[in-house]
Amino acid sequence: MRALIITSLISLLSPLILGQNTIRFSNFNFTKSIYNPSAIATDAQVSSDLVYRTQWVGLDGAPTTIGFNGGYEINELMAVGINFLNDRIGLNQTNSISAMYAYRLLFDDKQYLSFGLGVGVDNISWNLNEATTIQANDAAFSTGYSTWAFNSSVGLYYKAKKFYAGISVPQMFQNTLFGQDKGMKLIRFHYHALAGYHFSVSERFVFHPSLQLKYTWNAPIQGDAILRGIWSDLGFSLGYRSENSLIAGIDYTFGQKIRIGYMANYDLGPLARSKGWSHEIYLGLGLPYYNSNVGIDGRLYVNKKGGYKTNYRRSARRKQSKRPY
Repeated sequence: MRALIITSLISLLSPLILGQNTIRFSNFNFTKSIYNPSAIATDAQVSSDLVYRTQWVGLDGAPTTIGFNGGYEINELMAVGINFLNDRIGLNQTNSISAMYAYRLLFDDKQYLSFGLGVGVDNISWNLNEATTIQANDAAFSTGYSTWAFNSSVGLYYKAKKFYAGISVPQMFQNTLFGQDKGMKLIRFHYHALAGYHFSVSERFVFHPSLQLKYTWNAPIQGDAILRGIWSDLGFSLGYRSENSLIAGIDYTFGQKIRIGYMANYDLGPLARSKGWSHEIYLGLGLPYYNSNVGIDGRLYVNKKGGYKTNYRRSARRKQSKRPY
């Protein structure tokens, strides 16, 4: 009975959900630039991230999301990237694609503040013709609806050797097929924030706590808190999601170029039996990864006035020491 109630709610509320919700991945430390255009190409000069999330396994019409991001660091000051998202819930589907640009303000050879902007389009569709109806050949469900709309994103991202933090608005326009909340409205913005720190416990072990928060007007703050341990190239995570669910995951980096990860969420609330598990699979490529966020070591030189200036020759590359922090 509870499963039937949830499935019905998905179908009834999906237009509203798509118009007012933005995606949250549990692998948010690996997919920062999907939320925040200022965080592109912070893990590698050339990078890509692919993540697949399926929620409430076993329920028809439950949400599924695919996210892809590609980034390229032009030089120490600038980076560009591309994002793609496919989000399905019930009879609704949203496809979003955007191009991103980030500019970095360098403070010294260990830290910078990045400003990011993304522009793109959303395709929102309402696939009524895929519905199973009681009345055969119901005219109200004989066709689907689809529209294209402009969208954009903005963000800030601060990076030091062991600490990072960012805040962004992933969707500045509320693109919906129905309702009066269309367009750019400040009170409808969804703000994403994240932060993390790397503690060097030993030569081979790093402790990495991180936090993700999402806020929008007239709604409770949502968040994920994750404790991640990194032993050489192996990472393992435990955490909690504010919707009253547990998080557990594992990840591994191969040869500083390929990273794979898996996250599971299990609901603890009264509908736990119906909602069950949510799963998330991640695949990343970095050419190469900068030793798990070691900052921008050795990339600047001091000019005659004592300020920092970019070394465009890139002869002093990021340090590739075995100890990442």
